Amino acid sequence: MLKPSMEFIRPTSNYSNNLVSSMKMNLAKSPDMKAIICEDRWETWAQMWERTNLLGNGMYGLGMKKGDRVAILLKNCFEFPETFVAATKSGFVMSPVNFHLKANEVAYQLNDCGASAVVTDPEFVDLLDSIRNQVPSLKHIIVTGNNPLSRAISYEQLIAGSDTGDIDVEISPNDLHMILYTSGTTGRPKGAVRGYSENYHTGMTVCVEWKIRNGDVQLAVAPLYHAGPCAWYCATLVSGGTLVVVPAFLPDKVLEAIEKHRVSWMMMVPVMYDRMLSLPEDVIGKYDITSLRTIISGGAPLHTPTKLKIKRYFANTELNEFYGSTELGVSTTLRDEDQLRKERSVGRPLQDLELKLVGQEGTEVPMGEVGLLYSRGLGGFRGYWNNEQGTNEAFLDHEWATVGDLARQDEDGYYYIVDRAKDMIITGGVNVYPVEIEEVLHTMDKILDVAVIGVPDENWGESVKAVVVPKPGADVTEEEIINFCRDRMAGFKIPKSVDLVDAIPRLQTGKILKRELRKKYWKEDSIQVS
Repeated sequence: MLKPSMEFIRPTSNYSNNLVSSMKMNLAKSPDMKAIICEDRWETWAQMWERTNLLGNGMYGLGMKKGDRVAILLKNCFEFPETFVAATKSGFVMSPVNFHLKANEVAYQLNDCGASAVVTDPEFVDLLDSIRNQVPSLKHIIVTGNNPLSRAISYEQLIAGSDTGDIDVEISPNDLHMILYTSGTTGRPKGAVRGYSENYHTGMTVCVEWKIRNGDVQLAVAPLYHAGPCAWYCATLVSGGTLVVVPAFLPDKVLEAIEKHRVSWMMMVPVMYDRMLSLPEDVIGKYDITSLRTIISGGAPLHTPTKLKIKRYFANTELNEFYGSTELGVSTTLRDEDQLRKERSVGRPLQDLELKLVGQEGTEVPMGEVGLLYSRGLGGFRGYWNNEQGTNEAFLDHEWATVGDLARQDEDGYYYIVDRAKDMIITGGVNVYPVEIEEVLHTMDKILDVAVIGVPDENWGESVKAVVVPKPGADVTEEEIINFCRDRMAGFKIPKSVDLVDAIPRLQTGKILKRELRKKYWKEDSIQVS
């Protein structure tokens, strides 16, 4: 008689913890559910599956292969989620691009990730054509629409000439899925690498925390290239829902979309809520928003007056704030019931995620004291692309990772961010890295020294300020400095104001004392970070 085996072998299937597997199951359950809506255009899950098969097979037909990097240089449009899904199913590593970037900034990202193809719209073809010789890896520019261009491949014609069959590639949870670009104190953007497993778990975390379920309708109004909207879309793909894409933020159009499509949940940055709630009463009161269950705010501090307005207008909706980063994903949440009880807190960790605060000695700090915030969990990044030094600096014991934020924890386990990671500025929910701007300003002949900081802004949370020391005898004005920047960097990086000073405080090592600079503009007890 055979004895029963006592060895239990772990399954080796790649089916679980995988966005592709989740999408296949949701397709089987709800083929006729709307998958993507953008203005008057929409498609069902079955239609999305077929079109993304066509797109993926078409890209393979161009000679691309699993693991190739695909950049996405698109504004909010119907083709963004289609490209997202097609790249995910095809095993391409996608790298969304901030469409505000200038040509040299786009060239750097495409070169660094080694993009083989870029999906874009006609607006950016000239920009891409101007840098094509600077990006040796770039073989294909795929442009949305049906009009053929000598310099690019038509998105719709690529689809029309391809095979509808499922893409013949096996996807493992261990495979790379995205390279999302952020920046550090060196001023050189860094590509945060995320895999299929991490993005699956991020999507699941969002679903669990904010009660997202099958059939829910998500509104996407923040730029889709951001890490946050990528995470929210993963939640919709995991749960099996509908994504409503709003091409640009117009408050009344957002409210109209909520009513028309019976939106269940959405995320916006604080300045969007402020602008929406500043609409006249007769405008804001005419829309039916009762379908909304969950609204989320992040990217910048949500000040108490705005919270009160949100709670009053969205009376039957839960308001949640989150703290997160491109690298670490969604780390904490401040739930609806804590909004006024724990002001300035970023909340507590989400499920399957641990946080700890580490002091200068490398040990955890006591409760109430400030330390460097580290996290570990299933949704964090794997490291920086082509940047071993940056990766080593971010990780502790190959497990805990940080983006350099300083925080404290109260007796109830709630976290408070008390200093900016590497002096980053957040304006309107967009990350701005001062060193990039400082490097540009240092090329201006009339400038001797410069420091860039964030200062309070009623509408944007923070605005960019340049503190400039002119060269002896140089006659330079605020307008001249701002105009110098306008031709050399994306609009959101351009200083909104300039102070001319005699000297900038520095340590003997040369490091700028930015906290000393900021004191003039920030009250001692005011938060300087999100």
